[in-house]
Amino acid sequence: MKKRILLLFLILLLPSLSPAEFYSYEDSSGTVHFVDDPARIPPEYRQKRQVRKDKYDDLAEDERAVMLERDRMERDALRRREDEAQARSRQARRKAEAEAERRRQLEALVTPVAIRGRQVFVPVRLSHGGAETDAMLLLDTGATTSVITPEVAARLKIGETETARVGVVGGRVLKVKKLVLNGMRVGSVSRTGQEVVIIRQRAGEMGDGLLGMSFLAGLKYTIDFEKQTLNWIP
Repeated sequence: MKKRILLLFLILLLPSLSPAEFYSYEDSSGTVHFVDDPARIPPEYRQKRQVRKDKYDDLAEDERAVMLERDRMERDALRRREDEAQARSRQARRKAEAEAERRRQLEALVTPVAIRGRQVFVPVRLSHGGAETDAMLLLDTGATTSVITPEVAARLKIGETETARVGVVGGRVLKVKKLVLNGMRVGSVSRTGQEVVIIRQRAGEMGDGLLGMSFLAGLKYTIDFEKQTLNWIP
């Protein structure tokens, strides 16, 4: 009876001591598959199967355990190095993205302008209804309202508007057309609901009009006459 119990124990123990075998086969598309049970190999590929063993199967159990532990430690160390490298890469990428965003923000605060003598002509994007156009408006802090020429108004497809009387330099009072544009944008600065008047001027006197305080009020900026830029101050 004791012999039978011992034999049964050895039979149960044998699978855990047997070499760790696995099988490989190549399918019709050239893909190599690995399985640990030959029954999982499709019948048409069983004749082409290859029996593979763990590389430490020929070692004694204690030596095999040492080598497997060494391999595990090497894999863990490699995984840690890879994780650290990925973390450094993510940190460098975030830093580069933050620096790029900072440059974009700084660039958005600088608007190139055209300077003739002491006159500063600012590129302005105007929109009204579904129309948009670009214009070069003379920066004029003495003008309470921005001004556009009839040519700019035509590009914006502006039709009939209300009329108003405005005083100009020299004490003259002009009868002009007045309206509210959907928006005006200078560089990164934009404002909606901008009132403008339409005045015809002598060619070249004020470009396409005036950029007045109705747009500039509350904004801080400096003008670099050497670099010909308008620099917005947040």
